[in-house]
Amino acid sequence: MISKLNLTVGDLVVRYGKVLKVFQIKKDAVSLRPFFNSQSSHGLTFTLKQKSVSQGHVRRLVSKTKLKDLLNLIIKKSIAKDRCPAFDSDTALNRNRLTDALWVLKTLWLEKQERSDTLATGKSNIFQRVLLQTAEEIAAVNRTSPERAKLQLLSGLKASLKTNS
Repeated sequence: MISKLNLTVGDLVVRYGKVLKVFQIKKDAVSLRPFFNSQSSHGLTFTLKQKSVSQGHVRRLVSKTKLKDLLNLIIKKSIAKDRCPAFDSDTALNRNRLTDALWVLKTLWLEKQERSDTLATGKSNIFQRVLLQTAEEIAAVNRTSPERAKLQLLSGLKASLKTNS
């Protein structure tokens, strides 16, 4: 619910893996627009009724501390694919939880490495989608670019393989 989030104009939130900025709050609605790539979104905005915000899968960004912990626990840690939690990627990504998205990314990365750096088209599309989504949130938390955050994620994934060897 919006009252629990205590949103104000300028706040950054995540909805379905996309980082959005609150640009207007009215009595019964909150308006959001993409924080990154605002030109490519062609002025696209979202307006959600305040009572529906929790149903709209809107959440605050994770804290820097939580982000660091998650990256160390999931991305940078050497782990075998069979030790990753089982998931349905669509369900995991629709939950709008960074933890789930990072597990999807890690699991698909490990599968990609097992298959000589290739994935089936559907899994490859999911991998690219989750990589972009997680990179956006990391970039927003660390006040950097999504491209730099994406490189950070890929470097962490590669480093986890080296420590496993």
